[in-house]
Amino acid sequence: MIKKLAILSALIISGGFLYRFTVAGTTETEFRNIDPLVSESEDLKIWMVTDIHYISPELHDVGSAFAQMKASAAGKDLAHIDSVMQALVWEAAIEKPDLLIVSGDLTFNGEYQSMVDLAAYFEQVEANGTQVSVIPGNHDIHSGWARKFEGPEMKPTKQVSPDDFRELFADFGFDLAINQDPNSLSYAIEPATGYPILMMDTNIYTDTENTSSPTVEGKIKMETAAWLSDYFQVHNAKMWVGHHPLLSHNDSKRTGHTLVNADEINPLLKKQGITALFAGHIHAQNISSDADTREVITGALSIFPNSVGEITISPEGLNYSHRELAVEEWAQATNQTDPDLLDYKQTAYDIFYEDGATLGLRQMFEEQWYEETYEEDVMDFVGRLNVRYFSGQDFETDETLETHPGYKIIQENSDGFLKRYSTRSLQDIDLDDRNLFIPNDFLVK
Repeated sequence: MIKKLAILSALIISGGFLYRFTVAGTTETEFRNIDPLVSESEDLKIWMVTDIHYISPELHDVGSAFAQMKASAAGKDLAHIDSVMQALVWEAAIEKPDLLIVSGDLTFNGEYQSMVDLAAYFEQVEANGTQVSVIPGNHDIHSGWARKFEGPEMKPTKQVSPDDFRELFADFGFDLAINQDPNSLSYAIEPATGYPILMMDTNIYTDTENTSSPTVEGKIKMETAAWLSDYFQVHNAKMWVGHHPLLSHNDSKRTGHTLVNADEINPLLKKQGITALFAGHIHAQNISSDADTREVITGALSIFPNSVGEITISPEGLNYSHRELAVEEWAQATNQTDPDLLDYKQTAYDIFYEDGATLGLRQMFEEQWYEETYEEDVMDFVGRLNVRYFSGQDFETDETLETHPGYKIIQENSDGFLKRYSTRSLQDIDLDDRNLFIPNDFLVK
């Protein structure tokens, strides 16, 4: 009990958890014996994807309401997201990773039918020899934004409850769980002997349907902290997977980018020797460090360049490398005729570039320094900057952007968001954001 109270006290924050608490409502920690996915002599190969933001084709048409939503989807390619999922199934069948982890925001906005479709795709992935393990993101559970699009109308559609999520994905992670949190959708798996992974529900949502927008911020609930306390008394973990990051991945002070109680959770994980963290949420491919900890954010699958993180666990350590989903190769192999799919890298690039360019134009007006002579240069700079930053290439020097006339215009005229954003996004000098190796002796500290 002394150890449990010590761990829990590390999770109490002002304005968050209560200063007085009880763990009387928790249940005895129960562990299941689950066969590992690989033998002790084999490396474990994991694919990590996040922020699919899938919307079922049954929930939209070619009408004006869906067109308007596509135009405001922050660079997500909603029109081709079903093809992206087909490409993921196809490529996983060829590459055969042992495990596919999906770290939240599976759906566009928590539509039940979208979850049903995804479960069917994950069934195909498993039929081809790769196990699947999923956790929800902030857009997935009881989202008041769950909509279907019919012609000019946008209508509410069925939301997903926590019980729905657990039922729909019972065979995609929960079946691998060696231990589950009774108070959230968190659980632990052990895909390789001696390599447990915590799959954490970091989201804030209601127990009943609501009409509000998804809560951006994330938090580990007090009850889940009690579960972690029980878990750590019996077992250890090597990796933490959640939707929300624990570390800062840029200099932004905007809320919602990390767990609100990250400052309390991270020391606990360090104390337990967990130094490899994985998340999503911010959509950008990024790797950050904090003393003994490394955190990897894999870019959103729904935006350029359709990122997949490949993790190999070997006796030497953990190796992470970024790869791009082979949508064009899938399109050619399956005889697709849509030119947007056959040249998909350009298609996805154009969608994301145009979203960034529009951001630049909009901010010039909002900051009240728009001039027609600035428009083309600023839009081109922000569009290219966005592509570079979100694809994880900003750790490299790019003189074409550093000397771009749009950058100079922003520095001379903006005192607001555009200046801050362009400055911090131009170069990340922390780590290579697309590749990481953590030696085994570092993992077991």
